[in-house]
Amino acid sequence: MNSKVMGTVLAFATVLGLSGGLAWWFNNQAKTQAETKTSSSSIVRQVKPKKKKPVVKKVVVKAKPTAATREIDAVLRANRFVGTALVVHNKQVIYQKGWGYADAAAHKKNGAHSVYQLASVQKSFTAGLIMKLASEGKLSLTDPLSKYYPTIAGSNEITLRDMLDMKSGLTLPAFPNKLHSEKGMIRFILTNVVSRPAQIGKWDYSPVNFMLLSGIIQKTSGESYRRYFTQNITDAWRLKHTGFVFNMADQATYSQGYQNANNADVTANYGSQFGESKASMFYQFGTGQVYMSARDLYTAQRNMLQGKLYPESDVNVLLAPGTASMYGGGMYVYPGYVRTHGLAYGYEATSLLSKDGTDGVVLLSNYYRVNQLSQTPAIQIWNLLQAGELGK
Repeated sequence: MNSKVMGTVLAFATVLGLSGGLAWWFNNQAKTQAETKTSSSSIVRQVKPKKKKPVVKKVVVKAKPTAATREIDAVLRANRFVGTALVVHNKQVIYQKGWGYADAAAHKKNGAHSVYQLASVQKSFTAGLIMKLASEGKLSLTDPLSKYYPTIAGSNEITLRDMLDMKSGLTLPAFPNKLHSEKGMIRFILTNVVSRPAQIGKWDYSPVNFMLLSGIIQKTSGESYRRYFTQNITDAWRLKHTGFVFNMADQATYSQGYQNANNADVTANYGSQFGESKASMFYQFGTGQVYMSARDLYTAQRNMLQGKLYPESDVNVLLAPGTASMYGGGMYVYPGYVRTHGLAYGYEATSLLSKDGTDGVVLLSNYYRVNQLSQTPAIQIWNLLQAGELGK
């Protein structure tokens, strides 16, 4: 091969090499660019920070004082009231306020939902449950006590109506050292109850009447008194601040009971707490075991008066005073209104309701002072309400 031909071949080879190299380089660049565009790992997204929602402070608007609220304030202040007061007029709450301390040491104040022992006010509900069972034909108010507890002396001469009106002649002077159940309380009563036949038909306030009625509720319903009460009153009416004293101290709105060591002292100095033993809690069977808020008490008693526990036609049957005491069916019954009252372990409960339940005054106190009862301002406020002085 001559030199001329050799040069042509080398030139041609060089061109082919350069063309292949360039083709390889361009192809590789194209792949690299394509991979760069399609690879998610190479994309950097800017995340915009979320805007924080502004904190909106709830503004509690206090109701403006009215002539009525100022007048009620004046009555309660004059009577050194400690507790929760509720006043209802024409189905509308016109006053609801807490006074004083629920727990003085913790500086915890009484409020609208504070709970207090009802003491004897519970008897109105025990009577209501008896009337419910009567309306269902499960018992009769004319039944003799001997039908349920024949071992009690003279029980054949005592009717359930007599017991509802506190004119059975029965009394229970003994108090148990230990007590652990409702059944145990019934056994204690049957062993220690005193029957006085000569007193049958005469007014004599004795809680044992309602203790035995509570036992009859158990016998007739087939359930414990506590369960029957809870089902037909607490749960049925969705009462959120109602229960039995066994767990009362565990409630967030619990109010501790107080008293003054000196009976002549009417000031609220919170010097002495008033406690209750577990035996006493069982002893108050059906007569002083329930706690409520003022609103729950008004609601429950109103519902009974309006026939929501037993037929409305039976309201006047139950609430018929058996003696000049005006006591009938767990309440003191007067023309136009009913009143209940209870005292126990530093607590005082008072309620006054119109017979149709549309008006009411409820004062629940956790500070007992023998010379400064909260029943006094309750009656004063009721009189103002009925005189039309609290309508605005």
